[in-house]
Amino acid sequence: MNIVKKAAVGLSLAIALVASAQAQVTQTLSQSGTDQYAWLNSGRIDFGGVTLAAGTNTIYALTSSSTLVDQGWGYTDPNNGVFIGLFQGTTQVFGFLAAGASHELATRNFDIADNNALLGQLNTALRGVSGSGPLSVRMYTDAWGYPGWELHTSNNSFSVTSGVSAVPETETYAMLLAGLALSGAIARRRKAVATEGDVK
Repeated sequence: MNIVKKAAVGLSLAIALVASAQAQVTQTLSQSGTDQYAWLNSGRIDFGGVTLAAGTNTIYALTSSSTLVDQGWGYTDPNNGVFIGLFQGTTQVFGFLAAGASHELATRNFDIADNNALLGQLNTALRGVSGSGPLSVRMYTDAWGYPGWELHTSNNSFSVTSGVSAVPETETYAMLLAGLALSGAIARRRKAVATEGDVK
């Protein structure tokens, strides 16, 4: 029974260590708004971003909200809108459209939990970053300037929850399984010895 108690304590400590290695941090950003015109300031306007802690390898949640309108005459492009991107320094590693604009003023809410494939792609990009330089998640417009075009945004915000997800190596799993198997064998042996003692 003593061996079983020790195994249980060891397992509890391992679970606690894994839980502590997966601490999550939520960061937010708010920006009042932007006004873009085809003849004046087309292209990218950076709203700002949040810097991820060193060693971050997982984004668990990401939500955003923007109120926007493509107010120009004629054609609208749904890709004119608000984007969110992963950056290393000033280099964009990954990005996606979070809120596309239309001729009607609307608040567009985005939750990456609604798109597991996109979340997987974002985390693959995050884990694939090599070299040095701070990692950040940034919010921006990336609007192009066809004639007569305007893009107006307001009440822009996003929230990202990230952390370090412990990924045990193969050797760790092997040692854990071997330890559990040994604990089970010892427990069975003790039970068999106790049963033989009762029979005598």
